[in-house]
Amino acid sequence: MDEAIVVFSRKGIFQTRIAARDVRSREHARKLWPLVSPGAMRQLVTWVSPTIEDGKLRRRSHFRVLPAQHAYDTKAHFDDEEESRWRAVQESPEHRQAKELIAAELSRRIAAGLAMPWSFKDADVSDFPLEGNLLLGASEVATEHLVETPFGSHFRLDVAVLGPPIQAEPMILGGVEIELGHAFDGRKALIGKSLGFALISIDITEMTLADITPAWAQRVLTATTRSHEQGRRQTYIYLHELLYPLYAQLPAFLDREQRHQFLVFADDENLNTLVRWMNRLAEKLEYPKGSVAVAVVNGKNEQSRKMLERAGQVVGPDWSEFNAQRCLRLTLPRSKGPADLQAHRFHMTMARLLLSRSDALVGYKYCNGVDNDQPEDDLWVARRWEADFKSYSDHRVLPKRLAEPIKRLMSVVSDLRRTHHASNDES
Repeated sequence: MDEAIVVFSRKGIFQTRIAARDVRSREHARKLWPLVSPGAMRQLVTWVSPTIEDGKLRRRSHFRVLPAQHAYDTKAHFDDEEESRWRAVQESPEHRQAKELIAAELSRRIAAGLAMPWSFKDADVSDFPLEGNLLLGASEVATEHLVETPFGSHFRLDVAVLGPPIQAEPMILGGVEIELGHAFDGRKALIGKSLGFALISIDITEMTLADITPAWAQRVLTATTRSHEQGRRQTYIYLHELLYPLYAQLPAFLDREQRHQFLVFADDENLNTLVRWMNRLAEKLEYPKGSVAVAVVNGKNEQSRKMLERAGQVVGPDWSEFNAQRCLRLTLPRSKGPADLQAHRFHMTMARLLLSRSDALVGYKYCNGVDNDQPEDDLWVARRWEADFKSYSDHRVLPKRLAEPIKRLMSVVSDLRRTHHASNDES
């Protein structure tokens, strides 16, 4: 199968198609997950990478239909894959050694006051690079750290970078997961869609104990500063798009005020809770009064209704399915760069709350007053007059839609399985 449908996109459910040749890697496919077959009988598919032997293409990349099941519980499937992975890593001395050396290298850097920079460019959504420091504000490193997901499951993070708590628990600032070549695609995709921190994935497939040394640990971590989309790489960064506004290195000409805006659509109870949380978070992190503006847009009169509809047009045509009467508009200072600890703690906590504690659809405006004059475009494109060339230049900034509710995703995937089975029974 040469083409598949991306289930979730800003255009709506089942509205975006992708060719197998346009999927660059297994990690890219996980980011797009779930994918289904075209046509009336939608079935979950997996991406199969091309086979190259002796420099020749033996098999093109393609999509393959996954075997149907009588019942499909996404949470149970995640738990099964997590258990299988745990058994595999427990039996691997290579994995154990890699985990210990990675943790030791990160601990060494914290003790020495050194940064752990990472960077990459996601050419699909922006012309500007993403840059961060995995150890910004870090106080300790933990191995086999238990992480709770928004869908009720837990997974063990091989290496977790922790910082001081904002409320009660230490803050997870970043993580490292060491892969053994086992393609637990559903598990990794769900993790990538629910984390409020950067996850560095390191593949040790076919490595021996002799290969896994302290020098290797230093080298493989610093490999995060190179482009990760050039084919199959040993080091890859999973980063939820909700965190892209934090890490994107945007030029000053885009917004002189250096403020951006998040638009959140959820039910009234979730919105009210988020208002309290965001105000408390701004106070806890000692933002100047008024610099973080937390406002609910109510469509009660003609003027506020237009404001609500304009916000909805940013996030996508299905905004009213989440709340047709209200949304949360959060306006705050943009990060000053990879060393801005206050901004990082705010944005990462906000991401965790939106992804894990609320069933929310999240849109974005890279600058407070930017006009959505091309509502059909999924990306913000800034136009700048270049006086030297007497012409305009276009710059793709960031996506207009940053997050889908994880519960909605899991529900749709489960329904796909049930619908496929029911259709088979009828036939």
